Amino acid sequence: MIFIGIIKIGINFQVGWESLVRNKFRSILTLLGIVLGIFIVVVSVSLSQSIKDFMISEFKTFSGNTLIFMWHEPWIEKDDGRWVRNPIKDNFWLEDVSEVAERCPSITNATGWQPLDGRQVEFGNKNRNYFIQGCLVASADIFNWEMEYGRIFQQWEMDTSQRVCILGHKVRTDLFGRTNPIGQDVRIGRERFTVIGSLTSKATGLMRMMAGSGMDETVYLPIPTVGTYFMGKSNRWLAIFATAESYEQVDQAQAEIRALWRQKFGSDQYHNMGTSAEAIKFISKNTRIISYVLGGLAAITLIVGGIGTMNIMLVSVSERTQEIGLRKAIGAKSNDIRFQFLIEAIVICLFGGLIGTGLAMLVVNGAGWAMTTFVIKDSVWPATVKIEAALAAFSVSMLVGILAGFYPSNKAANLTPVEALRFD
Repeated sequence: MIFIGIIKIGINFQVGWESLVRNKFRSILTLLGIVLGIFIVVVSVSLSQSIKDFMISEFKTFSGNTLIFMWHEPWIEKDDGRWVRNPIKDNFWLEDVSEVAERCPSITNATGWQPLDGRQVEFGNKNRNYFIQGCLVASADIFNWEMEYGRIFQQWEMDTSQRVCILGHKVRTDLFGRTNPIGQDVRIGRERFTVIGSLTSKATGLMRMMAGSGMDETVYLPIPTVGTYFMGKSNRWLAIFATAESYEQVDQAQAEIRALWRQKFGSDQYHNMGTSAEAIKFISKNTRIISYVLGGLAAITLIVGGIGTMNIMLVSVSERTQEIGLRKAIGAKSNDIRFQFLIEAIVICLFGGLIGTGLAMLVVNGAGWAMTTFVIKDSVWPATVKIEAALAAFSVSMLVGILAGFYPSNKAANLTPVEALRFD
Protein backbone atom coordinates (compact mmCIF):
# COMPACT_ATOMS: atom_id res chain seq x y z
CA MET A 1 0.00 0.00 0.00
CA ILE A 2 2.80 2.40 0.86
CA PHE A 3 4.54 1.60 -2.45
CA ILE A 4 1.33 2.23 -4.40
CA GLY A 5 0.86 5.52 -2.54
CA ILE A 6 4.37 6.64 -3.48
CA ILE A 7 3.70 5.74 -7.15
CA LYS A 8 0.47 7.78 -7.08
CA ILE A 9 2.30 10.78 -5.61
CA GLY A 10 4.94 10.50 -8.34
CA ILE A 11 2.32 10.29 -11.09
CA ASN A 12 0.45 13.30 -9.67
CA PHE A 13 3.67 15.30 -9.56
CA GLN A 14 4.37 14.35 -13.18
CA VAL A 15 0.86 15.27 -14.36
CA GLY A 16 0.98 18.54 -12.42
CA TRP A 17 4.39 19.44 -13.83
CA GLU A 18 3.28 18.65 -17.42
CA SER A 19 0.27 20.92 -16.94
CA LEU A 20 2.51 23.78 -15.82
CA VAL A 21 4.90 23.24 -18.74
CA ARG A 22 2.00 23.25 -21.24
CA ASN A 23 0.99 26.72 -19.98
CA LYS A 24 4.43 28.31 -19.57
CA PHE A 25 3.41 31.96 -19.82
CA ARG A 26 0.53 31.58 -17.39
CA SER A 27 2.73 29.66 -14.97
CA ILE A 28 5.43 32.35 -15.09
CA LEU A 29 2.91 35.10 -14.33
CA THR A 30 1.62 33.04 -11.40
CA LEU A 31 5.16 32.51 -10.15
CA LEU A 32 6.01 36.22 -10.03
CA GLY A 33 3.92 37.04 -6.97
CA ILE A 34 5.35 34.11 -5.01
CA VAL A 35 8.92 34.87 -6.15
CA LEU A 36 8.61 38.51 -5.10
CA GLY A 37 7.10 37.69 -1.71
CA ILE A 38 9.71 35.05 -0.82
CA PHE A 39 12.48 37.33 -2.13
CA ILE A 40 11.39 40.17 0.18
CA VAL A 41 11.07 37.83 3.18
CA VAL A 42 14.57 36.36 2.78
CA VAL A 43 16.25 39.67 1.92
CA SER A 44 14.60 41.59 4.77
CA VAL A 45 15.43 38.96 7.40
CA SER A 46 19.00 38.45 6.15
CA LEU A 47 19.87 42.13 5.69
CA SER A 48 18.39 43.20 9.02
CA GLN A 49 20.34 40.40 10.72
CA SER A 50 23.49 41.48 8.85
CA ILE A 51 23.03 45.07 10.02
CA LYS A 52 22.56 43.90 13.59
CA ASP A 53 25.58 41.55 13.52
CA PHE A 54 27.82 44.18 11.93
CA MET A 55 26.90 47.02 14.27
CA ILE A 56 27.21 44.88 17.39
CA SER A 57 30.55 43.49 16.21
CA GLU A 58 31.92 46.97 15.48
CA PHE A 59 30.58 48.32 18.79
CA LYS A 60 32.30 45.51 20.70
CA THR A 61 35.54 46.12 18.79
CA PHE A 62 35.46 49.77 19.79
CA SER A 63 34.66 49.49 23.49
CA GLY A 64 33.36 46.01 24.31
CA ASN A 65 29.93 45.14 25.67
CA THR A 66 30.75 45.91 29.32
CA LEU A 67 31.17 49.69 28.97
CA ILE A 68 29.31 52.00 31.39
CA PHE A 69 29.31 55.77 30.87
CA MET A 70 28.24 58.47 33.32
CA TRP A 71 27.64 62.19 32.96
CA HIS A 72 26.22 65.16 34.85
CA GLU A 73 22.67 66.31 34.07
CA PRO A 74 22.10 70.11 34.23
CA TRP A 75 18.34 69.51 34.61
CA ILE A 76 16.55 66.67 36.42
CA GLU A 77 12.93 65.48 36.35
CA LYS A 78 11.02 65.45 39.64
CA ASP A 79 8.48 62.78 40.61
CA ASP A 80 5.62 65.12 39.63
CA GLY A 81 7.01 65.52 36.10
CA ARG A 82 8.55 68.98 36.59
CA TRP A 83 12.06 69.68 35.33
CA VAL A 84 14.26 71.63 37.74
CA ARG A 85 17.88 72.71 37.72
CA ASN A 86 20.26 70.14 39.16
CA PRO A 87 21.26 71.21 42.71
CA ILE A 88 24.67 69.57 42.11
CA LYS A 89 26.28 72.21 39.92
CA ASP A 90 29.65 70.53 39.42
CA ASN A 91 30.43 67.75 37.02
CA PHE A 92 32.45 64.77 38.14
CA TRP A 93 35.93 65.31 39.59
CA LEU A 94 38.91 63.03 39.20
CA GLU A 95 38.31 61.69 42.70
CA ASP A 96 34.90 60.46 41.51
CA VAL A 97 36.64 58.42 38.83
CA SER A 98 38.90 56.84 41.45
CA GLU A 99 35.97 56.07 43.76
CA VAL A 100 34.04 54.30 41.00
CA ALA A 101 37.09 52.13 40.27
CA GLU A 102 37.91 51.42 43.93
CA ARG A 103 34.53 51.21 45.68
CA CYS A 104 32.47 49.28 43.12
CA PRO A 105 33.54 45.59 43.20
CA SER A 106 32.04 44.77 39.80
CA ILE A 107 34.04 47.52 38.05
CA THR A 108 37.44 46.53 36.65
CA ASN A 109 38.55 49.92 35.34
CA ALA A 110 37.43 53.54 35.11
CA THR A 111 38.61 56.64 33.30
CA GLY A 112 37.67 60.27 32.90
CA TRP A 113 36.84 61.92 29.59
CA GLN A 114 37.30 65.69 29.20
CA PRO A 115 36.34 67.00 25.73
CA LEU A 116 37.26 70.44 24.42
CA ASP A 117 36.10 72.21 21.30
CA GLY A 118 38.37 72.50 18.28
CA ARG A 119 41.77 74.18 18.70
CA GLN A 120 44.56 75.19 16.34
CA VAL A 121 47.39 72.66 16.40
CA GLU A 122 50.67 73.76 14.78
CA PHE A 123 53.83 72.02 13.68
CA GLY A 124 56.32 73.95 11.58
CA ASN A 125 54.39 75.75 8.85
CA LYS A 126 51.38 73.43 9.17
CA ASN A 127 48.39 74.29 11.33
CA ARG A 128 44.88 72.89 11.43
CA ASN A 129 41.89 72.68 13.74
CA TYR A 130 41.58 69.46 15.74
CA PHE A 131 39.59 68.21 18.72
CA ILE A 132 41.37 68.25 22.08
CA GLN A 133 40.46 65.41 24.42
CA GLY A 134 41.51 64.95 28.04
CA CYS A 135 41.89 61.36 29.22
CA LEU A 136 43.59 59.17 31.83
CA VAL A 137 45.96 56.20 31.74
CA ALA A 138 43.04 53.73 31.81
CA SER A 139 41.56 55.20 28.61
CA ALA A 140 43.95 53.09 26.54
CA ASP A 141 42.52 49.83 27.90
CA ILE A 142 38.90 50.88 27.99
CA PHE A 143 38.84 52.15 24.40
CA ASN A 144 41.16 49.51 22.95
CA TRP A 145 43.87 51.91 21.83
CA GLU A 146 46.50 50.51 19.48
CA MET A 147 49.74 52.48 19.26
CA GLU A 148 51.19 53.25 15.85
CA TYR A 149 54.23 55.00 17.35
CA GLY A 150 55.40 55.57 20.92
CA ARG A 151 53.51 54.76 24.11
CA ILE A 152 50.45 55.60 26.19
CA PHE A 153 50.41 58.06 29.10
CA GLN A 154 52.05 57.19 32.41
CA GLN A 155 50.63 58.03 35.83
CA TRP A 156 53.40 60.46 36.78
CA GLU A 157 52.52 62.53 33.71
CA MET A 158 48.97 62.78 35.06
CA ASP A 159 50.11 63.66 38.57
CA THR A 160 52.41 66.48 37.38
CA SER A 161 50.25 67.84 34.51
CA GLN A 162 52.97 67.19 31.97
CA ARG A 163 52.70 68.87 28.58
CA VAL A 164 52.65 65.66 26.57
CA CYS A 165 50.19 64.44 23.95
CA ILE A 166 49.12 61.47 21.85
CA LEU A 167 48.03 62.14 18.28
CA GLY A 168 45.09 60.61 16.46
CA HIS A 169 46.00 58.90 13.19
CA LYS A 170 44.90 61.72 10.87
CA VAL A 171 46.57 64.40 13.02
CA ARG A 172 49.83 62.51 12.71
CA THR A 173 49.56 62.06 8.93
CA ASP A 174 48.47 65.69 8.38
CA LEU A 175 51.29 67.22 10.41
CA PHE A 176 54.09 64.69 10.02
CA GLY A 177 53.28 62.70 6.89
CA ARG A 178 54.96 59.30 7.07
CA THR A 179 57.63 60.31 9.56
CA ASN A 180 57.82 59.24 13.21
CA PRO A 181 56.48 62.13 15.36
CA ILE A 182 57.83 60.91 18.72
CA GLY A 183 59.77 63.62 20.57
CA GLN A 184 58.54 66.44 18.34
CA ASP A 185 56.73 69.45 19.81
CA VAL A 186 53.36 70.71 18.59
CA ARG A 187 51.83 74.02 19.60
CA ILE A 188 48.26 74.15 20.92
CA GLY A 189 47.28 77.73 21.66
CA ARG A 190 50.22 79.31 23.46
CA GLU A 191 51.66 76.10 24.83
CA ARG A 192 54.00 73.47 23.38
CA PHE A 193 53.32 69.78 23.92
CA THR A 194 55.72 66.91 23.30
CA VAL A 195 54.39 64.02 21.22
CA ILE A 196 54.85 60.70 23.07
CA GLY A 197 52.64 58.52 20.87
CA SER A 198 50.22 58.23 17.96
CA LEU A 199 47.28 55.87 17.46
CA THR A 200 46.33 53.59 14.62
CA SER A 201 43.18 54.64 12.81
CA LYS A 202 39.98 54.26 14.84
CA ALA A 203 37.81 55.53 11.97
CA THR A 204 37.10 52.05 10.67
CA GLY A 205 33.88 50.29 9.82
CA LEU A 206 30.98 51.55 11.88
CA MET A 207 33.09 54.28 13.48
CA ARG A 208 33.66 55.91 10.09
CA MET A 209 29.98 55.78 9.22
CA MET A 210 28.86 57.10 12.62
CA ALA A 211 31.46 59.78 13.33
CA GLY A 212 33.53 60.20 10.19
CA SER A 213 37.19 60.41 11.10
CA GLY A 214 36.54 62.42 14.31
CA MET A 215 38.47 60.07 16.57
CA ASP A 216 41.44 60.24 14.23
CA GLU A 217 41.28 64.04 14.23
CA THR A 218 41.85 64.32 17.99
CA VAL A 219 44.85 65.27 20.11
CA TYR A 220 44.78 63.46 23.47
CA LEU A 221 46.17 65.14 26.61
CA PRO A 222 46.22 64.18 30.32
CA ILE A 223 43.07 65.50 32.00
CA PRO A 224 45.06 67.46 34.65
CA THR A 225 47.00 69.08 31.79
CA VAL A 226 43.74 70.12 30.11
CA GLY A 227 42.54 71.66 33.36
CA THR A 228 45.84 73.48 34.00
CA TYR A 229 46.40 74.97 30.54
CA PHE A 230 42.94 75.31 29.03
CA MET A 231 40.19 75.35 31.67
CA GLY A 232 41.67 76.95 34.76
CA LYS A 233 41.52 73.59 36.61
CA SER A 234 37.78 73.39 35.84
CA ASN A 235 36.16 70.06 35.09
CA ARG A 236 32.93 71.38 33.60
CA TRP A 237 32.64 68.64 30.96
CA LEU A 238 34.17 65.66 32.77
CA ALA A 239 32.41 62.34 32.14
CA ILE A 240 33.30 58.89 33.47
CA PHE A 241 33.68 55.66 31.51
CA ALA A 242 34.05 52.32 33.28
CA THR A 243 34.05 48.63 32.41
CA ALA A 244 32.32 45.84 34.32
CA GLU A 245 33.98 42.48 34.94
CA SER A 246 31.66 40.77 32.46
CA TYR A 247 28.52 41.37 30.42
CA GLU A 248 26.50 39.48 33.04
CA GLN A 249 27.68 41.88 35.77
CA VAL A 250 26.82 45.15 34.00
CA ASP A 251 23.52 45.51 35.90
CA GLN A 252 25.23 44.76 39.22
CA ALA A 253 27.94 47.32 38.44
CA GLN A 254 25.28 49.95 37.70
CA ALA A 255 23.56 49.20 41.01
CA GLU A 256 26.88 49.63 42.86
CA ILE A 257 27.53 52.97 41.13
CA ARG A 258 24.05 54.24 42.02
CA ALA A 259 24.58 53.18 45.64
CA LEU A 260 27.84 55.16 45.63
CA TRP A 261 26.04 58.22 44.26
CA ARG A 262 23.31 58.01 46.90
CA GLN A 263 25.95 57.85 49.60
CA LYS A 264 28.00 60.69 48.15
CA PHE A 265 25.40 63.06 46.65
CA GLY A 266 22.26 62.10 48.58
CA SER A 267 20.50 60.84 45.44
CA ASP A 268 21.25 58.89 42.28
CA GLN A 269 19.11 61.26 40.17
CA TYR A 270 21.70 64.01 39.77
CA HIS A 271 23.79 62.10 37.23
CA ASN A 272 22.88 59.92 34.31
CA MET A 273 24.20 56.56 33.20
CA GLY A 274 24.18 54.44 30.06
CA THR A 275 25.82 51.22 28.92
CA SER A 276 27.07 49.70 25.70
CA ALA A 277 24.82 46.72 26.52
CA GLU A 278 21.79 49.05 26.32
CA ALA A 279 23.05 50.40 23.00
CA ILE A 280 23.41 46.85 21.69
CA LYS A 281 19.87 46.01 22.87
CA PHE A 282 18.58 49.19 21.19
CA ILE A 283 20.26 48.16 17.92
CA SER A 284 18.80 44.64 18.20
CA LYS A 285 15.31 45.96 18.93
CA ASN A 286 15.27 48.40 16.01
CA THR A 287 16.64 45.93 13.48
CA ARG A 288 13.98 43.47 14.67
CA ILE A 289 11.28 46.11 14.09
CA ILE A 290 12.64 46.76 10.59
CA SER A 291 12.55 43.03 9.92
CA TYR A 292 8.93 42.81 11.11
CA VAL A 293 7.84 45.77 8.94
CA LEU A 294 9.50 44.35 5.83
CA GLY A 295 8.13 40.92 6.68
CA GLY A 296 4.64 42.43 6.85
CA LEU A 297 5.08 43.93 3.38
CA ALA A 298 6.29 40.56 2.13
CA ALA A 299 3.24 38.88 3.67
CA ILE A 300 0.96 41.18 1.66
CA THR A 301 2.88 40.27 -1.51
CA LEU A 302 2.55 36.57 -0.68
CA ILE A 303 -1.20 36.95 -0.13
CA VAL A 304 -1.52 38.59 -3.55
CA GLY A 305 0.62 35.82 -5.04
CA GLY A 306 -1.54 33.20 -3.33
CA ILE A 307 -4.72 34.78 -4.71
CA GLY A 308 -3.15 34.76 -8.17
CA THR A 309 -2.26 31.09 -7.79
CA MET A 310 -5.80 30.24 -6.66
CA ASN A 311 -7.27 32.14 -9.62
CA ILE A 312 -5.04 30.30 -12.10
CA MET A 313 -5.91 26.95 -10.53
CA LEU A 314 -9.65 27.72 -10.85
CA VAL A 315 -9.10 28.51 -14.53
CA SER A 316 -7.17 25.24 -14.88
CA VAL A 317 -10.02 23.27 -13.28
CA SER A 318 -12.49 24.90 -15.66
CA GLU A 319 -10.35 24.15 -18.72
CA ARG A 320 -9.77 20.52 -17.73
CA THR A 321 -13.28 19.61 -16.61
CA GLN A 322 -13.72 16.96 -19.30
CA GLU A 323 -10.30 15.49 -18.45
CA ILE A 324 -11.47 15.22 -14.83
CA GLY A 325 -14.66 13.48 -15.94
CA LEU A 326 -12.74 11.03 -18.11
CA ARG A 327 -10.33 10.16 -15.31
CA LYS A 328 -13.22 9.60 -12.88
CA ALA A 329 -15.06 7.49 -15.44
CA ILE A 330 -12.12 5.06 -15.70
CA GLY A 331 -11.73 4.73 -11.94
CA ALA A 332 -9.91 7.76 -10.53
CA LYS A 333 -11.07 8.62 -7.02
CA SER A 334 -11.96 12.09 -5.76
CA ASN A 335 -8.83 12.15 -3.60
CA ASP A 336 -6.68 11.45 -6.69
CA ILE A 337 -8.16 14.46 -8.49
CA ARG A 338 -7.94 16.60 -5.38
CA PHE A 339 -4.30 15.65 -4.83
CA GLN A 340 -3.38 16.29 -8.48
CA PHE A 341 -4.56 19.92 -8.44
CA LEU A 342 -3.19 20.49 -4.95
CA ILE A 343 0.20 19.24 -6.14
CA GLU A 344 0.11 21.67 -9.09
CA ALA A 345 -0.47 24.62 -6.74
CA ILE A 346 2.27 23.45 -4.37
CA VAL A 347 4.74 22.93 -7.23
CA ILE A 348 4.13 26.48 -8.48
CA CYS A 349 4.69 27.95 -5.01
CA LEU A 350 7.70 25.78 -4.16
CA PHE A 351 9.32 26.63 -7.48
CA GLY A 352 8.60 30.30 -6.79
CA GLY A 353 10.13 29.92 -3.32
CA LEU A 354 13.26 28.34 -4.81
CA ILE A 355 13.69 31.16 -7.35
CA GLY A 356 12.95 33.86 -4.74
CA THR A 357 15.48 32.39 -2.29
CA GLY A 358 18.12 32.11 -5.03
CA LEU A 359 17.63 35.74 -6.08
CA ALA A 360 17.72 36.82 -2.43
CA MET A 361 21.05 35.03 -1.92
CA LEU A 362 22.50 36.87 -4.94
CA VAL A 363 21.25 40.24 -3.68
CA VAL A 364 22.36 39.73 -0.06
CA ASN A 365 25.84 38.54 -1.04
CA GLY A 366 26.12 41.28 -3.66
CA ALA A 367 25.15 43.89 -1.08
CA GLY A 368 27.74 42.46 1.31
CA TRP A 369 30.45 42.67 -1.35
CA ALA A 370 29.47 46.25 -2.24
CA MET A 371 29.40 47.36 1.42
CA THR A 372 32.79 45.79 2.13
CA THR A 373 34.40 47.10 -1.06
CA PHE A 374 32.99 50.62 -1.39
CA VAL A 375 31.63 51.73 2.00
CA ILE A 376 33.37 50.26 5.05
CA LYS A 377 36.47 49.01 3.16
CA ASP A 378 38.55 48.06 6.20
CA SER A 379 35.94 45.82 7.82
CA VAL A 380 33.81 42.94 6.55
CA TRP A 381 30.04 43.12 6.11
CA PRO A 382 28.54 39.83 7.39
CA ALA A 383 26.31 39.15 4.37
CA THR A 384 24.81 35.69 4.71
CA VAL A 385 21.38 34.24 4.07
CA LYS A 386 20.35 32.67 7.34
CA ILE A 387 19.34 29.02 7.08
CA GLU A 388 16.31 29.87 9.22
CA ALA A 389 15.19 32.42 6.60
CA ALA A 390 15.60 29.92 3.76
CA LEU A 391 13.68 27.20 5.64
CA ALA A 392 10.97 29.70 6.54
CA ALA A 393 10.73 30.73 2.88
CA PHE A 394 10.16 27.14 1.73
CA SER A 395 7.69 26.49 4.55
CA VAL A 396 5.73 29.64 3.72
CA SER A 397 5.70 28.86 -0.02
CA MET A 398 4.45 25.32 0.76
CA LEU A 399 1.71 26.75 3.00
CA VAL A 400 0.68 29.30 0.37
CA GLY A 401 0.51 26.50 -2.21
CA ILE A 402 -1.70 24.37 0.04
CA LEU A 403 -4.04 27.26 0.87
CA ALA A 404 -4.18 28.51 -2.72
CA GLY A 405 -4.85 25.02 -4.09
CA PHE A 406 -7.33 23.86 -1.46
CA TYR A 407 -10.55 25.36 -2.91
CA PRO A 408 -9.78 24.66 -6.61
CA SER A 409 -8.73 21.05 -5.85
CA ASN A 410 -11.92 20.46 -3.84
CA LYS A 411 -14.00 21.92 -6.64
CA ALA A 412 -12.36 19.55 -9.12
CA ALA A 413 -12.71 16.55 -6.79
CA ASN A 414 -16.44 17.13 -6.23
CA LEU A 415 -17.34 17.03 -9.93
CA THR A 416 -19.29 13.91 -10.96
CA PRO A 417 -18.14 12.03 -14.08
CA VAL A 418 -21.41 12.69 -15.93
CA GLU A 419 -21.41 16.40 -15.08
CA ALA A 420 -17.76 16.78 -16.07
CA LEU A 421 -18.06 14.90 -19.40
CA ARG A 422 -21.08 16.98 -20.44
CA PHE A 423 -19.23 20.23 -19.73
CA ASP A 424 -18.58 22.26 -22.86
